Amino acid sequence: MKIKSNPKVFYLACGLLADGDRRYDHDDTEVAALAEKIREATQEASLDADVLQWFNLAKTGQVEENPYWPRGHAMLMAVLFADDGGLDIDQFLEFLEGINMKDPIGEDEFREWIGRLPEILTYIEDVFRGFWNEYCRIMLARTPQWAPKIEASHRPLKEFFGRGNVPNLVLAPNLFASPFATDFVKLEGATAMIACKPDVENILQEVLRDSVGLHSKKIAVFCEEYGDEYVTQECFVRALSTILAGGGEGRMQSHVNCGFVGVPTIAKYFEEHRPKAENLTDFIETVLKGMEV
Repeated sequence: MKIKSNPKVFYLACGLLADGDRRYDHDDTEVAALAEKIREATQEASLDADVLQWFNLAKTGQVEENPYWPRGHAMLMAVLFADDGGLDIDQFLEFLEGINMKDPIGEDEFREWIGRLPEILTYIEDVFRGFWNEYCRIMLARTPQWAPKIEASHRPLKEFFGRGNVPNLVLAPNLFASPFATDFVKLEGATAMIACKPDVENILQEVLRDSVGLHSKKIAVFCEEYGDEYVTQECFVRALSTILAGGGEGRMQSHVNCGFVGVPTIAKYFEEHRPKAENLTDFIETVLKGMEV
């Protein structure tokens, strides 16, 4: 895994902080202090009300513990599709469709909202540019501590994919993200992961998400017939990554609390069958058949 900072991720995080986002680790004194400085700067700068409203529209309230799901995560993914002051909206929407990440309000409204991203980035960067160097200083001081987590993820990845077949990963740190939240984008030849720090389970999630995504249509058909309140594509991703990372009941429950109630059941199937990448299709079919009601 390579670590590559992305200033656009930072500036969007600043905008979310200005809107009142408090998902960062409050026990992390350096991050909390910088977040407070950014909030104070927001008040002093008197941010444009229209810009603040744009960030506020990222809160759709689909998950009580995370009001920014899914839009607050989608906007961060979108920055990796933005370049030279523009945004390839069609490519981004195709990516979201591939991972079955649907907007709860509607595609047309979402397209109009996310289409303003380049304009918002230009404005927000001008306001918060002065904090970028301090942010980088904190981030660079932590990279040596992240190495053990990155190394610890290699064993379960080799177990699942086989030696020599592990996908490439790039970490774009977002120190203001929740310690339990990770976003990703599949780029050419690599998967970009946006997180506050490397975590074995989250690393596994982002690698496995692409493999599970190959079966998105099959899972979607199941959900259409039996309902998606229990089984979703994301439940498969989280269940597999939790077991491979050696997570216990506490981690399972945290996923349930976030609305992914099918995780424990799928994890139980995983423990029984221990699938690999090569027979993941058979495993998913077994799980779905077993969960038919």
